Amino acid sequence: MPGKKITLALIGAGGIGSVWVEAIKTIRSVSLVAVVDADLARVQKIAKQFPACRVYRNVESIVHDKTITMAIVATPHFLLAPISFQLLAAGKHVLSEKPGAISLAELKKNSTLAKRKKIHYAIGFNHRYHAAMQQAKKLVDAGAIGKLQFIRARYGFGGRKGYEKEWRFKKAISGGGELLDQGVHMIDLARWFMGDFVDVKGFAEDLFWHGEVEDNGFLLLRTKQRQVASIHVSWSNWNWIHSFEIFGTKGYCQIDGLDQRYRGPERLTVGRCDEKLSKPPTEKVYVFKNELKHTSFARELVDFIHAIQKKSKPPINGSDGYKAMKIVQSIYNQKK
Repeated sequence: MPGKKITLALIGAGGIGSVWVEAIKTIRSVSLVAVVDADLARVQKIAKQFPACRVYRNVESIVHDKTITMAIVATPHFLLAPISFQLLAAGKHVLSEKPGAISLAELKKNSTLAKRKKIHYAIGFNHRYHAAMQQAKKLVDAGAIGKLQFIRARYGFGGRKGYEKEWRFKKAISGGGELLDQGVHMIDLARWFMGDFVDVKGFAEDLFWHGEVEDNGFLLLRTKQRQVASIHVSWSNWNWIHSFEIFGTKGYCQIDGLDQRYRGPERLTVGRCDEKLSKPPTEKVYVFKNELKHTSFARELVDFIHAIQKKSKPPINGSDGYKAMKIVQSIYNQKK
């Protein structure tokens, strides 16, 4: 990759932060020079894995560090937007974990600031970067399954004992439940394949965990061309599942699993209809055995770095986060 190394700061050393660490290790064009987290033991553990990586306990230290080019923000939802704003205001490029904020106003504020300062701001929809999704997108864009008709998507797991006591169920911290957590990934993928939706219907339901937010989300989305996406995301699915099916006039693409999780390994089934519709479709299955949890994050980061170096628009930006959040907010408003 052309250009000098990008100096990077990681904000948040929790579960997702640790995934980002593994992704960063695989990329030569980036250098992790600082880690921020209130938990000193966590940041020290990460910093030891990178030469000359500094340890900080607050974001202000990053804001005033002029040697840092960009930052990855991987914190609980309520901190994503304000931290990103501080960094953008200081002229840092920012790749924020999804959903990027807990309100539309926050996302708009950050996107506006990034545009005004002519710096890059992206939301971490890493699901676009899974190998099966990338292959399916190439096939769909090439017309392999004809004109798109509908998408059927399911994403869920069963939670764990005491799950309702964790931060995701505290609305002030999470901003919303399963619809905002895993739902935004599926909404973003549906938009990626179909474009914008003009009709939004659905439900955000508390069916099992009885916390402050919904544990199941049900969506029906329709484009101007009357293509429909059906999405169900769940914290009470009881067995992990990730299924994303795309149906066209000539066939279909079905993505199952994520890397080695969700009944993995990750795989893509491509079905092509018989021209006379006189016999079942022919199928080809692609299995991605080498996909690991951090692999999609690494591809996402490479794309973002490339956009910085080329001074081009990131493939995923603040607008994508805003449009996904707008659909989620529409469902929340319908519930009131």
